[in-house]
Amino acid sequence: MSGDVHSLCCTRKVMKIAAFMAVACVFFVVIYKTTISSAKLTFTGSIVPIVQALKKSFISHTFRLNFNNFAQALAARADSDRYVILVMTDEGYFDLAMNFYEMNLRAHQLDNFLFVGLGRNACEFMRNMSIPCFFYSDDPSAGEASIFGLPAFNRKMRARNNMIIDALEANFTVFHCDTDVVFIHNPIQNIKVSKI
Repeated sequence: MSGDVHSLCCTRKVMKIAAFMAVACVFFVVIYKTTISSAKLTFTGSIVPIVQALKKSFISHTFRLNFNNFAQALAARADSDRYVILVMTDEGYFDLAMNFYEMNLRAHQLDNFLFVGLGRNACEFMRNMSIPCFFYSDDPSAGEASIFGLPAFNRKMRARNNMIIDALEANFTVFHCDTDVVFIHNPIQNIKVSKI
């Protein structure tokens, strides 16, 4: 009799846990679907492995790929209000840069962007795929990813700050973006201000 009561007790506990888990799963599915549908996400891009990206043939657009100086590159790539999305990259982050290009820029038909290369190889890769890139400066560790806080990382951050300052001094409105983010919508239309 005691074994039957213990067995019944264990069965009830298992059923309560199973019921709780089922309700929790339904709750999370409902919340997830509600969140996704209310955000009206349009996920038109795809993650592109680096090997596939290097083999992929891109349609050449009507923009120039070779620029004499940074100001000329900014003028060619900015929109009519002089807003430009700047994305600094190097060889160590080329795979992230390609995903950023596919998932954010192409997916939202953004044309007012310019990749800025630390080291020549990153820009050469991009130019071979008809992606606008301006070679900004060399860096001894351009061929590898840098670790936060170490000297190579800090040096790259100083180059990025100089790039942004140069663009601001040339009278452009800069939207700087790292390569490890995803745009849900076109961000430029939400940050533009009306001129007085």
